[in-house]
Amino acid sequence: MKKFAVVFSRRAESELDRIEAFIAVENPGAAARVRKEIVAQSIRLGENPEMGWPIKNPKRRHKNVRLWPVTSYRQYLIVYRVGPEIVRIVSILNAAQDWTRFFGGPR
Repeated sequence: MKKFAVVFSRRAESELDRIEAFIAVENPGAAARVRKEIVAQSIRLGENPEMGWPIKNPKRRHKNVRLWPVTSYRQYLIVYRVGPEIVRIVSILNAAQDWTRFFGGPR
């Protein structure tokens, strides 16, 4: 099975840092566990990039963008794009956020 390189966008890195910092205020150990699991799930997407769900009726700029909930922390959603040889983590969203804003609203 072919493995794809996994790269985090600046946006995704920043969101991951914010998630960790927010949780760390109350529980630094939990913050580290959440970050570790999000990164592990992202690497897993590189091993099986078709694992997530494609966006239905995507706009051109969202072509090849897929969604994957973090298995152990399902309130977090990994938004990623599959390209030749690469999985780019575009964003990491919390389920409490209006994630449809990322895609320009529901269709």
